[in-house]
Amino acid sequence: MREKFGIRNSEFGIQSSEFRVMSSELGTFRIPNSELRILVLIIFLLFFTACKERGEISTQNIERETSADEIIHNFTMVSTIGENQDWIMKATYFERFTKDRRWVAFDVFMETLNEDEKNFYSSDSLFVSEVTEIYTGMGNVEIISPNGILHTDKIIWDRKTDRIHAPNDVYIKNENHEIWGSVLYTNSNMDFVDLKEVSGIGSGE
Repeated sequence: MREKFGIRNSEFGIQSSEFRVMSSELGTFRIPNSELRILVLIIFLLFFTACKERGEISTQNIERETSADEIIHNFTMVSTIGENQDWIMKATYFERFTKDRRWVAFDVFMETLNEDEKNFYSSDSLFVSEVTEIYTGMGNVEIISPNGILHTDKIIWDRKTDRIHAPNDVYIKNENHEIWGSVLYTNSNMDFVDLKEVSGIGSGE
């Protein structure tokens, strides 16, 4: 996110008609009001210019560190393995940071393109490292797989190993069970579930 900095203008006023300076050796002398206003104006302009230059430098540095190289609205991406399409992702907003080799997407929906095992994923945001292939989903995370449905507020998904870690509270539902717990380890198909502090409602097979 780009941050904008503004400098609030100040107003200076002189209430007295003259400025008096006392000296034991030189006696008393007066600076006319018009000359005093010019002097104050010069000091103010010098101060304002210096502050503005510092503000511009600070803003430029922040923009270089935080600005995305690519910004795309209504983004669609298709991932492939060799010549085969693996999954499709859609997002309402996408930012890519080329130098850091990472990207972030918002209002995310993903769908596998393997007709034999259909998986769906959605979250409010998705942060991705292209180096480690770690996907971090945040906010209203949902995974729908052939083995069940997962709801949580955060997942850390290692795409290389297809291992998913949900560090917070989770809710899992399949045909036979409803399970609540925390600190989940699974994969995108939910072929296994390792869950701590489990409480469940439903009948087993």
